[in-house]
Amino acid sequence: MKAIKAAAVQAAPVYLNLDASIAKAAEIVSEAARNGAKLVAFPETWLPGYPFFVWLGAPVEGIRFIPQYHANSVELHSSEMKRLQKIAAANEITLVMGYSEREGGSRYMSQVIIGEQGEILLNRRKLKPTHVERTVYGEGDGSDLRVVDAAFGRLGALNCWEHMQPLLKMAMYSQFEEVTSLPGRLSASTARWLTHLGRKSTMEQAGSMPSKAALMCWRPARSSIRRFSIFSQPHPKRGLS
Repeated sequence: MKAIKAAAVQAAPVYLNLDASIAKAAEIVSEAARNGAKLVAFPETWLPGYPFFVWLGAPVEGIRFIPQYHANSVELHSSEMKRLQKIAAANEITLVMGYSEREGGSRYMSQVIIGEQGEILLNRRKLKPTHVERTVYGEGDGSDLRVVDAAFGRLGALNCWEHMQPLLKMAMYSQFEEVTSLPGRLSASTARWLTHLGRKSTMEQAGSMPSKAALMCWRPARSSIRRFSIFSQPHPKRGLS
């Protein structure tokens, strides 16, 4: 595997504003590339933002936000996706973007991996959204559990608690994954609880140690201006910095 610098983005989108969020993503990717990053990864459903409203009360209370959320979700073959492809190509980086994918009347918690030439290497859907997320998103079918050949090595991606599912991780290990991203959304209280118990760190280690893959992860930012996060590197020769 080729040694690279990578950036795990910790920045808010322009919530429920797809056009403005893509413009912000372009700025963040450009900043990361100027600082030497060759891999830039965004969190789960960064476009157009995670639907926190479904956790704030009874699911019926969040229904009024669904039309706007659906309208600002991204179709795979769309002008918005082409903008992301151009961002990756212009900065010569590999881009992992978490987004709400729209197909027909359904939405999916998707991740797209875009190569340095702007080509789509993989589009995948979270196999089973967590808890009340299922009121917003449909389920993936597992056909996209693939590791791809990025410019620097074998790259895979799962969403949030998918990293706690042994069979999903095994599917990635069996394809000789060298780098994986662990994007997720944690409330402040949950993040504090996991950190207190040491479970966030344990989850990261459990995800990377069996395969010896380098792991990109997102931790709760301590400052609103913090943009990038460091990630685990279980093997000193697995060239990521």
